Amino acid sequence: MRPRALRLGRKVRKAVVRIACVGALGIVMAGGAQQGEIPLEVRVPRLASPDAQLAYARRLKRELGEREGRERDFWCQLAVEAYEAVPHYHPEARGSGAEALFRAGELLRCADHDARALAAFRRARAHERDGPFHARSELEIGHLHRRAGHDREALDAYLNVASDPRAAPERRDDAWLWAARIWERSERHEDARRAWKLVATEGVSALDRILAYDDWALSLVRAGDLEGAAGLLSSCKLALRDVALEETHEGERVRRALLRMRVVDVLPRAIRTRKALQRDEGKSEKTLTR
Repeated sequence: MRPRALRLGRKVRKAVVRIACVGALGIVMAGGAQQGEIPLEVRVPRLASPDAQLAYARRLKRELGEREGRERDFWCQLAVEAYEAVPHYHPEARGSGAEALFRAGELLRCADHDARALAAFRRARAHERDGPFHARSELEIGHLHRRAGHDREALDAYLNVASDPRAAPERRDDAWLWAARIWERSERHEDARRAWKLVATEGVSALDRILAYDDWALSLVRAGDLEGAAGLLSSCKLALRDVALEETHEGERVRRALLRMRVVDVLPRAIRTRKALQRDEGKSEKTLTR
């Protein structure tokens, strides 16, 4: 009887999705009324628990994979509303609500609705102060501001995460990396290099440490300190040597990351360029002394 009950449960859930989608399509196609004027209770069914509500939203999100054009936009809107319904119907489930609002923000960001995505991430950030989606939402807020060229706002968001003791260490490291890139772009090189040094020497993820060493060394190449960049490259290889030698999935990832470091290609070119310039200068001096 149990397999039959499970099959029946799946059929009921599929029916709920179909009914909701048909109803939403009717709303979209109906003339006169704007979608914002129609209550969420009409657009999205209320389910018994926050887990069920999240599962329903995920089902709609999966439908996006096979959709294109306007049909994809339609299903994206359905999924966003389904996620937004989680905190609406189940306000007591702070963790589920924060995750749902974060997922809504991701969908909106991918659909290039940046203003709505920003609003969703801000709601997710405020919905649960101590959960993992607080810091993740703050990082996404920073990314949206950075891509829009709002470096000051982006830096504020990144530093909020970097200084938050409740944030997971890997999130704080990520925030320092992005803050450093903004500082470097703003010619605050010492601030950037301090942040890179922090992650390179104390980061919890080997891959983030490699990224920090890479960005730090590239900064020195741009400043003309090729010897310093070479020293950092050597320090990185030495610091990650034990992990890179492991015959594990992590060891393989670290080996690939070390090979893909941008400074590995940039530094030899910079050295060749400097030597060529020195040769040309030497020739010029000889010509002048004749």
